[in-house]
Amino acid sequence: MSDGPRHVPHKKQLAVSRRVRVPGPDADWAALHAFARTFDAAFFLSSSTATIVQLAYRPAFEAVERGEHLGGDLGIALLRAALWFQARSDTFAGASDFSSPEVERFYRTVCEELHTRTHGWVEDAT
Repeated sequence: MSDGPRHVPHKKQLAVSRRVRVPGPDADWAALHAFARTFDAAFFLSSSTATIVQLAYRPAFEAVERGEHLGGDLGIALLRAALWFQARSDTFAGASDFSSPEVERFYRTVCEELHTRTHGWVEDAT
């Protein structure tokens, strides 16, 4: 019998890690959107959506818009957070396809960069 309170792990700590395939840049919206939702940025970065926009989404989206390489300070977690935010926005808007050419380019460019950096596989982090 224990003398202290029993530690109950958080639901996320009980999850079994599994790998998911990063879709190629030619994938359809549904595949790109589904992949983006395999990362829970708010939980794993312990951040508000405003912070995620500031640290991940805005820098990634602006770099894609300028045609710049997604390197530098945007690591794998921040790129996945940026995708997560776009997918979250699309879900709230009721989107069933790319909402604009810029959004399509964003999904495709970020997934292509992730595919290159990770050899096509990442951990499911939902």
